[in-house]
Amino acid sequence: MTHSRLYGRDLTLGYGKHVVADGLSVAIPDGHFTAIIGPNGCGKSTLLRTLSRLMQPMRGEVILDGQAIDRYATKEVARRIGLLAQNASTPGDITVQELVARGRYPHQPLFTRWRKEDEEAVNRAMQATGVEALATQSVDTLSGGQRQRAWIAMVLAQETAIMLLDEPTTWLDISYQIDLLELLRSLNREQGYTLAAVLHDLNQACRYATHLIALRDGKVVAEGAPKEIVTPELIEAVYGMRCMIIDDPVAHTPLIVPLGR
Repeated sequence: MTHSRLYGRDLTLGYGKHVVADGLSVAIPDGHFTAIIGPNGCGKSTLLRTLSRLMQPMRGEVILDGQAIDRYATKEVARRIGLLAQNASTPGDITVQELVARGRYPHQPLFTRWRKEDEEAVNRAMQATGVEALATQSVDTLSGGQRQRAWIAMVLAQETAIMLLDEPTTWLDISYQIDLLELLRSLNREQGYTLAAVLHDLNQACRYATHLIALRDGKVVAEGAPKEIVTPELIEAVYGMRCMIIDDPVAHTPLIVPLGR
């Protein structure tokens, strides 16, 4: 079995009395780029929020590095897991550089001034996401795509080994979606980050992720490498959609072609 620093065990997830998932056990495999897929309302974002401790499970527990995530101080969790939440709201009127710099907060000892290593981490993150030219611009003035890249730069500046991203390609033009997914893939392959992202585009998930977790009604329907698990039967079971699967002529990963109703 693949080792996992982060996993959830027997989770019941929901909001108020509304249960989204019951008895859900799921692991984020180390060293992989995991895409969490499934129809709207199946519990993808709720699962990601729970794994990052943004939400409390109704039952069950999340384990991080061998112990319950609740036992860590908030700052310690932030040193281990970076999270790009959906629809993150900008704190006041700040510049891109100031936003990215907030990613360094978990690493700064109490009463310590800004250090050279913080500066370097912020510069690396802005370079990797292509937002250096926007450094002095107010985040409020950015387009949706630019803002998303600035937020991802903030998560990168956090320099955690595990990154969780909730719908990171939302609001991005197709070219920026591909740029971002290629950035994530290179972070995974070349720098060894463990990534988990909620993705809606199945063909992008198959092309860029090394591991898929397919959810339906709060249950894991299948998980594994795209080539191993993606079949017309799986897509019909998860999405209720008839399709054929062909070989992506560029990436040689599964390419899903809907057949319509």
